[in-house]
Amino acid sequence: MVTDMCKTIDGKTFEKLKFYTKKIHGKQSFVEFHNKNKQITKELADMVIISVATKNRKIIYEKTAFIQNKKESTDGIWKIDQDQLYLLHNFPTFKGNTGIFKRNFGDEVVFLNHSKTLGNYGLFQSPGEMILVNALTVYKLLQGDKVSLSDIRKFTQNGSQKHNGFQFPLIDDPYLEEMLWIYKHFQHGLPFLNLPFLNNSIASFNIYEFIRNWSLFNIGEVVSAYGNIADKDLSTFNRILLREAGLSNFINTNIDGQEFENNLTIIVAHLNLDNKNSEQSCF
Repeated sequence: MVTDMCKTIDGKTFEKLKFYTKKIHGKQSFVEFHNKNKQITKELADMVIISVATKNRKIIYEKTAFIQNKKESTDGIWKIDQDQLYLLHNFPTFKGNTGIFKRNFGDEVVFLNHSKTLGNYGLFQSPGEMILVNALTVYKLLQGDKVSLSDIRKFTQNGSQKHNGFQFPLIDDPYLEEMLWIYKHFQHGLPFLNLPFLNNSIASFNIYEFIRNWSLFNIGEVVSAYGNIADKDLSTFNRILLREAGLSNFINTNIDGQEFENNLTIIVAHLNLDNKNSEQSCF
C-alpha cells in the first residue's frame, strides 16, 4: 500500500511544486534509547516526509516528519508497539545501533521536536486510504496497545495547530524577502495569523488532507528557516536524505563522506520559488 501510494505521487507537479518519492533498499537502521529502566532497540521509522522550499538554488525553508506506517490489525483498529510510540512521542536522546545513525552521528543524537509533530503514524486502510496522526495524539487516544478509527473520528480538534511561533525568531532581515515569497506563492497575507499553511498538522484524516497539509508545509518539524538551523542533528540527517532524493545542488553544507544505509521510503515536496518552471527542479 505504501509502494502504491508512492508510485501515485512520484513525479507529479502543480504550479511551482514537484513531488518525488524514492524507496531506499538496504539494511534496516536501528537506534538505542532508554524507556524507564530498559534499554530498547528499535527502528526509528520506515518513512520520512520532507517539504522544502528553494530560491536562487538555496534551501530557504524545510520541514521533516518521521512516519511509522501501520496496517489495520482488524477492521478500524491498529496495534501500536509501546516502545516505538515512546520513541516517536518523546524523542529521547538515542544512539545509532546500525545503519544511518551509526555511520553518521556520534554517540548521541538529539532531535528537539519543538512542534510535537516530528513523530507520526501512517494508519493504512485497505484498499488505499491513510490517516496521518502525530504520535502525541496516538498516545492520547490509545486503548491498551491499540488505537481505533472510532476514537480518531471523535478527535475534536481540527487537525491543525496555529503557527509554531519558535520558527519566526529564526528569520533575519536578509531573509524577509524569501519569507514573503512563500506567502506570496500561497496568495495570503502576513505571518502570525491563523493561515492554512506553515502550520503544525496534528492529523490528516484521509489521503486528500495529507497531500494538502504536506504541500502547504503543515506537516512535521521545522529543520531550517531562512538560513538558520533549528535543529543541528535533524539538519544533518535531512541533508543526507535530500542528497539521496537528488537535491544535492541545493544543499549548502558539505556532507561529503556521510553515508546512507537504511531501508526507508523518502517522499519530498519541493517548492521552487525561482522564476523557472518546476520541471527544471533537480530530481
